[in-house]
Amino acid sequence: MTDTSEGNIKVVVRVRPLLPREDENSHCLVTMPESNPKITLLEVPSTSSFYQRGNSEETPIKKYSFDESIWSYNSNDSNYIDNKKFYDQTSPQIIDHVFSGFNVCYLAYGQTGSGKTHTMMGDPETPGLIPLLVKDLLRRREKLVNERINCQLKFSYMEVYNEQVKDLLGNDNNNKKCRVREHPITGPYVENLSEYNINNFQSFLEYLQRGNQIRSTAPTSMNDSSSRSHAIITLSVIQTKFKQTNDGGSDDDTTIGEADEEMISNIKLVDLAGSERLSKTKVFKQQDRLKEGTLINKSLTVLGRCINILSDTNNQNNQNNSPMVPYRDSVLTYILKENLSGNSKTFMLFCISPVDFEESYQTLNYATQVKKIRTKAKANKKKIVGGNKTQLDWSTLQDEDSEIVSDLKDEVRQLTEELQSLKSSSVNQHENDQEKWLKLTQFLESQTETVRFENKYLQHKLKQKSAEINELKNQVAYMYREVVEIVETSEQERKHMNKKMINRSANVILEQCLLGQSEVHDDINKFDPKYVF
Repeated sequence: MTDTSEGNIKVVVRVRPLLPREDENSHCLVTMPESNPKITLLEVPSTSSFYQRGNSEETPIKKYSFDESIWSYNSNDSNYIDNKKFYDQTSPQIIDHVFSGFNVCYLAYGQTGSGKTHTMMGDPETPGLIPLLVKDLLRRREKLVNERINCQLKFSYMEVYNEQVKDLLGNDNNNKKCRVREHPITGPYVENLSEYNINNFQSFLEYLQRGNQIRSTAPTSMNDSSSRSHAIITLSVIQTKFKQTNDGGSDDDTTIGEADEEMISNIKLVDLAGSERLSKTKVFKQQDRLKEGTLINKSLTVLGRCINILSDTNNQNNQNNSPMVPYRDSVLTYILKENLSGNSKTFMLFCISPVDFEESYQTLNYATQVKKIRTKAKANKKKIVGGNKTQLDWSTLQDEDSEIVSDLKDEVRQLTEELQSLKSSSVNQHENDQEKWLKLTQFLESQTETVRFENKYLQHKLKQKSAEINELKNQVAYMYREVVEIVETSEQERKHMNKKMINRSANVILEQCLLGQSEVHDDINKFDPKYVF
């Protein structure tokens, strides 16, 4: 895969089964031909204002074409796809993009109750895309150890609720506000957002459950647990490749070498709140619900405006006169700015109802616009100059405490006290000191992570050597059993042959005895007086 890749946003449509509150006899308006998995057909009901009979008695059909059409309506159908099959179809591209250094975004859109959260999160019996993806990332990470690639996986979880960012993994005592900022190179980011290292799948599930419990939900007439916020999970994959620098040309398995290349990929997994109509959600006289619904629709409307402008811009030859894309009009679109038009491989899942024509019709038209948007993703690779040794001006640290490295914890506490006292001193001096200590901390963290990965690499090598030794032991044991069996077989055959020889000799002697006995009887009979006289 090249370092730069340009292409359209990949659009996937999935139709859910009937819900318990829906009539089992309801007519399914959606069709996805098994012969063509890209086609989605939507039947226009006669009760709809879109219905036009004309000269034909046939019901008009709306036809759409997307990258994938996922049929999850009836589990008895041969083309039925559940969460696991859906993930198996989608994941290979995501995994390949991530470990090639590309940023990835996966958004789930649809009306409330259309199956977005079920697809993204799932449940313990049928896990969704997010837990399955993390499990594969952790599995792939372990395989990279033998290739001298240290892979760190970091996890953050936030929601956009009432146009404000809330950290779902933050401490209760943390009153820091999460504001959206913009970096001149990497683009928008959320400051003060908690981020945790994921070392195993169980710790991820604990963080995910913790965030889901805090996430804003409420019952409506369309969904018993309707999401009242846009949930955004960010997975940061940091790959550091180590390279041997042995001049002799031999590959030393006991060392990892020096850091040679670094790749940082971000995966945004977005479960959008459902579009709402007051006549369907029926939250009349519920001011909180009304406010939530209004702000949800606002952010989705801004998202729609951005998508319309981007899709129109891509279709125009002259892009210099294109209107400005209003990313900043909503917190959601501001966060997703790079994923919609910048450095990202973006997927968008549209969940539709099988019986609600108006919502499905609007969603499918929306999806048609989205697939026109083009993005230009770049692999986030960079060479590490001087191995894993961060350039640091040690001359500025010579006059400092000689025990600063070994007593880092004490120095950090001391630094905190000094920073508090520096509030009344010069601002420039304060910034210089802060930058100096920040560089030192980053350097020590880098060294610690390198040592930790080297230990992990050596453990993997030790396991391989142990496995080889066990294999040799098994082979020796097998050969020993073979030799014993051969010896025992030879001994048995020898004894069997000796027994045969003894039996044969005994038979010969017995025959001779019987013959001699017969001759003696003949002689006795010959000289018996009663026969003589």
